[in-house]
Amino acid sequence: MKQLIKIALFAVLFMGMSQISKAQLSDEEYNYVTMDLRGILNLTMTTNPQVDFAFKNITDYQQGITRFNATQLEVDATLSWDLFVYANSDTWTQVEAYSTNGNAALPAEILEIRSSVANPMTTENFDNFISLKGLGNSGVVAGAPAAATQFLAGAIGTTAPGTDSQFPGTAAGNPTTHRFRLDMRMVPAIPATFPNSTVAMVGPDYAQAGYYYLEVVYSLVEDL
Repeated sequence: MKQLIKIALFAVLFMGMSQISKAQLSDEEYNYVTMDLRGILNLTMTTNPQVDFAFKNITDYQQGITRFNATQLEVDATLSWDLFVYANSDTWTQVEAYSTNGNAALPAEILEIRSSVANPMTTENFDNFISLKGLGNSGVVAGAPAAATQFLAGAIGTTAPGTDSQFPGTAAGNPTTHRFRLDMRMVPAIPATFPNSTVAMVGPDYAQAGYYYLEVVYSLVEDL
């Protein structure tokens, strides 16, 4: 009986020492987790980048031509943003002349643009058909906008989004504010003086028949 008691006491003592020993032992490893959270600004043109205007008859000259939904743009952004537009030159570039009469220096402003998305943040917008400003009139210098720059969304300034910049978001999730459908219009008149333009031609006051092109720049920037 005494032998059994000794064995039991030894077992209890061993278990107690084992528990104490386990409580005193520990080990740790450390895991460092990093996060690289980058700002994203994506501007996507979902339509053909070339928009053609061919004035082939008197009606085209008199009434002009309107290209509805000529250009569609989508913005995906993780931060507040501005979207502005300007012509990359002051005049159209003539590729080929069809006549020796008239003026080949046509101001960029003969092209009119209207946006499907209203921009209440500035008066320099495209809520209605308005002449697109040429480079010299746009205020854009080295790709940076100014007070005279025309905005599809946002404006000059760095206050809260919704005041002078647009909120972050995706075109799919915010189609009314991040997806733009642009109508384009030109009205030559007879002779081709483009009476809707905000800039008059210098020299001969009517356009020379020919083939021309103009580069339009859509610039998406972080609200800075």
